[in-house]
Formats: sequence, C-alpha cells, structure tokens
Amino acid sequence: MQRLLIILIGVPVLIGATWLAHLGQLELRSNRPMLAVTFAHADHTTVSCVVCHHNFIDRTGPGLCFDCHKNDPSVNALIEDQFHDLCRGCHVERQSAGEEAGPTRRCDSCHTADDAP
Repeated sequence: MQRLLIILIGVPVLIGATWLAHLGQLELRSNRPMLAVTFAHADHTTVSCVVCHHNFIDRTGPGLCFDCHKNDPSVNALIEDQFHDLCRGCHVERQSAGEEAGPTRRCDSCHTADDAP
C-alpha cells in the first residue's frame, strides 16, 4: 500500500517538476541574445531554397529567417532546436552518405559573424 501511495504521488510530482523545468528552459532561451550565425548561400546552391525558406510556400512573410524565428513569440523559444535540427541535421545526413558536408560539431564553424546573409 505504501509503495502504491509513493507511485500515485511521486510520479505526478516528478512529471510536473520536469515539465516546469522544460518551460523554464524555453523561457531562458527566448530571452537570451542569439549567437552570430554565418550562412553562405553560395555553398548551398544544390539545396532547394524552399527547404529552408518555407515562407516562399506558405507565404508567412518575406525577409530573413530571424525576422520570425527570433522575433515571433510563438516560435522564438524553439529557434535553437529548429536551426540545429535543420542545418546540422542536413550536414550529418550528407556526411553519412559520403557527400561533402558542412560543419557538424564545432560551434564556431557556424557561430561567426556573417557580412552577407
């Protein structure tokens, strides 16, 4: 009986604490300044523009990725995961296929100033 009571109380408390910690982490991400990011369009001419620029298809707005992904409160907490999944994910996939690929591990390979987007 005591074990059942611990499970009935402990599991929801643990789940709630984990959920609150995750929400706090998202809030911290959305308020901190972004690291500089470099992106050479010339190095990505074999990739269809709409892979990254979904706004060409769904007409959610013109401009740079950061115009929405950093400034729109409905998505800004997700920016780090979204860009790492998209960019690094593509690089890892290409590297695994034996193709030339961009950086996959060193933060400073992407997080440098970019003069021309």
